[in-house]
Formats: sequence, C-alpha cells, structure tokens
Amino acid sequence: MVVRVTFLALSILLYEVLSAPTLDDLQRAKTKKPRDGYRGNTQESMSKVLNGHLKRSEKFTRPCANWTTEQLQGFLSTVAKHRSDDLLRIYGASKDRRQLRRDGHLEEWVELNQIVKDLPHLEAPQREAHCREAVMWWTHHLEEDKRQELRATQLTVPLLPEGPKMTCGHGLGDKEDRACAFINEKNSCDWCHSSQAAHDAGVPGTSVPDALKKFNGPDDGNPKGWDRKRRCDQDQMPRCQLCEGIGGRAWSDKNEDIDLTTCEVISKAADMNESLRATVAPPLYPKQFTVRRKDGKQGGYSDTLIGWKTDPFCFGFFPQNDSIKPLCYRSEDSTVKYYDIGREASRIEYTIHNSGAFGALPNTSAIILQVNDRMWIQNNLWGVKQCICADPSGSHCENPPCHTYIHRWNTFETAQYLGREKIGVEWIQHHGTGSSGKTMELDHFILWSHHVWTDPVSKRLVRAWKPFNGLQVYDPEAWTDSIEDPDTLFENPPAACKKGGALARIHCDDDGHYHKGKSEGLDFLEAHIKAMMAKATQTSEEVLI
Repeated sequence: MVVRVTFLALSILLYEVLSAPTLDDLQRAKTKKPRDGYRGNTQESMSKVLNGHLKRSEKFTRPCANWTTEQLQGFLSTVAKHRSDDLLRIYGASKDRRQLRRDGHLEEWVELNQIVKDLPHLEAPQREAHCREAVMWWTHHLEEDKRQELRATQLTVPLLPEGPKMTCGHGLGDKEDRACAFINEKNSCDWCHSSQAAHDAGVPGTSVPDALKKFNGPDDGNPKGWDRKRRCDQDQMPRCQLCEGIGGRAWSDKNEDIDLTTCEVISKAADMNESLRATVAPPLYPKQFTVRRKDGKQGGYSDTLIGWKTDPFCFGFFPQNDSIKPLCYRSEDSTVKYYDIGREASRIEYTIHNSGAFGALPNTSAIILQVNDRMWIQNNLWGVKQCICADPSGSHCENPPCHTYIHRWNTFETAQYLGREKIGVEWIQHHGTGSSGKTMELDHFILWSHHVWTDPVSKRLVRAWKPFNGLQVYDPEAWTDSIEDPDTLFENPPAACKKGGALARIHCDDDGHYHKGKSEGLDFLEAHIKAMMAKATQTSEEVLI
C-alpha cells in the first residue's frame, strides 16, 4: 500500500525515450510497464533515479528548488502548446495515468496562485508539485521530434525534487484544502506501512490522505483490466458503490480467474437511521491479538496471498504496492495468527494448498514472521526446511532507505463507510468460496484500493480485500485480544534462519539477518524441487490412467 502515481507514470516514458529514442512514439505510448532500473519504491529514490536519466538526456536542466512558480507555469504553458493529440488519445482510451486530467490548467493556476498568495506556507509544496507535473508533461505529452525542436531553443527542463515529501496543509479551511488537493494529486505515497511510532508522531507521508479529493484512479492504471467487482478504487469515477470491489478467491491475473463472493445490498450509509448506524463497528484491529479456532483446527484465519512474482514457483513472494508486474496467488489456511503493534510484529502459521506444477503433492507449511522492517519466511517443503530472510520493502531504494512495517492497528481509521451488505465470507466455519461462503450481514468500508468489512454483532473485522495484495478472512468467534508467550513467538532471527538451521537459507547471513548476497543450500533445494516436480507429474499421470 504504498506518493508514487506521477513517479511510476514518469518512469514509463523515461525508459522508452531515454534508453531507446528510435522507438515509434505511438508504440511507446502503449507501453505501461517500466524496467526496474527506472523505478524506485519511495518518492526520494524514484526522483534521484529519474533525475539521473534527465541529466543524461537534457543539456539544460535546473534543480526544482531554483525555479519560481511563475517560471514553472511558463515552462508548462510552453509544453502545452506542443502536446500530441495522438498520444493523449491513447492515454485517454486506456484510462492511463498519463492522460490529461483536465484542460483548464490556466484557470486552475489562477485560483491556486491566489490561494498560495494568501497562504504562503503552501508556496514550496506548490513548486514541487509543478516540478513533478512539468517532468510528466515533458516526457509523456510530447512526441520526440517536438522535444528535439524545444531542445534546439535551449529550453531548460526542471528536475524532480529529491528531498522528503513536504506536508501540505495546516487545517486552515476550504481554500487550503482545495490547494492541497491539487498538490497532493502529484504526490501520492505509501501511507499504511510506516511504523506506528512514525504515524503517531505525524511524520509526513505516514497518514492516508483523502481519496475523495481525487478523481483519476486507480493509481497504477489498473493494468490487468479488472472489472469493478474485482477492483474498485476509492479515487476513481464513478465512485465505488456497495457490492463493488468485493473480490474473492483469485488464482491468476485474468479478470475471470476469481471466485467472486456473493453480495446483496441491505442499506446505503446515507439511508441508515440512527439506531442502525449505532451498530456499525469501526474497521480497527486490536493492538494485540491472537486469531485461532477454539478447537485448534485450521480456519480461524485464512487468506489468498497476492504479490509480485519473485521466483518461478511463488515460494517467497509477498504483497507490494501495485499490480503492474506478474502476480503470484496462493490460498492458505492458518492455524493461528498473532499481531502485536507494540512490538511491530506479526506471525502467521500456515498450511499451504499447492497448485500448478505441485498440485498433485501434499500441502506444505509455512511460518511468516515479521518484526520491525524485516521478515523471515520459513517453509517446510515436503520434508526439507527452507528459510528466506527478506526485506518487505523490496530493497528498491538506498538513499534514503525504504522501510516496510506491519500494517498499523488503526490503518483503516479514516476509511469511507459505504453501508451494509449481505455478503459471503470465504472459508470460515467449514464454508467454501463464492456462492459457498458463509452469508453474513457486514458493514463495508473502503480506503483507496482496500475494502474491509466488520461484523455489527461481534464488532470484529471479518473480511479484507485488496486486488493485488489478497483476501483475508477472520472467524469472528476466533479472536482473543492477547498473546501467550510473545517473547518466544516473536524471537528473531529464528533459529532455522541461522547457520546450522534450515538446509536451504536464502538471503540470510550466519546470524539469520537479511543479506541480499548470502545464501546456502540452493543446489540441494533445486534438486529437491525437481524431484518433487517429477513425482507430481508421475502422480498426475497415474490419476489420469
């Protein structure tokens, strides 16, 4: 969950223009996915990467801080005169983030400039927003021949701001809100996986802004083309309604490869009377909890995990902040889930239902432990123990470094309430998925691309869905607001991840800490997986016979 809209969009055309200037402009406009060398996981790291490319391609550049608002608006006006209608048509037809959001920029600037004149503390955030917009227009809205013409005039191109994101707004009323809505549209960010302490201290970029002030979602452009049942983001138009964005058990990137849950509208939020509204439970997690069925069996917590594909067999993936890359899908039953925000720690013990090449083999098991900004994935792969030491941020940035923590207990405190639905809840209490789910009356909340449901009876969070992160379901009868022996449960690094522990240790140093350049037992692991694949093939053939 992760101010990246403009930066990811910028990287698309920067890659195509700067690394392969002979490619046809129209072909470039249809390319949505940049290579890793043109991306970053934070605003600062992405800015530095893209500024490097701009400095190599442009003879005349100037740091953002050295521009005035008037100069930046003059640059934007120059670019606007040469925009390619063909490129803009392509962006508009595919709802690409590079499309022109509105054409009345001059009128918008007049209003914005007057507000900033009255509220001078907004001058620096406005300047930085204009710099980002200027680079976006320069790289996305011009054909290469027009850029060459403008270069011949010695036109100076702004660079992106490289410092931490500035706070916009001090709660001074509607005019400030309107200005910040424009500014923050250029500055989207990862808001939910900062540390709880940073969020509570009010560190910029660690709180979720109001998606209803935006109108051009989804943020990553919905590259998979999912429909509104599978994906509906809070910032897109038309606004999401009840029984949209409900999701279900998915198993591939294809829109149809999902067992959508059932849904029936009971009452919109605006139509609920006071007594009914009083029964709505807020979508908050306890600060410490255990989710486990009272009989100890699987199913107190279950999920379908969705994340970027990082290995051929999807053994070590975890969710990231967009749906652009190919994704892995894995449905899992948990015997227990622990969460303790005071320790910035979570632990989930899974039984994993194998699919694909391994579908004929017995299930495997896994323990996923995260403490602070480090994660340890301990797999038991048919008798062979494996540990993957991981940096959940993906290590996409170094200066400054990225840090991804467990979700905060109050991540959804500002979620928009849509109303009450009769909806199927997957897996809990011996139920299945889709039409076989357990039908419950739940309250539906939305926060950007997240959808969460709470139970008005137990007051518990029961279901959560994010189309490129996964489905999570909690049996409302399985919650306990405490953890037994947390010191042992959250001990880290785990013994299996240290030297002498698991036979296969990936990205682990001798002490079990994450180290990208250190692994052992990979040859053994590869041979074991090949043997199990052969066994799975043989088993499948025997079944067919």
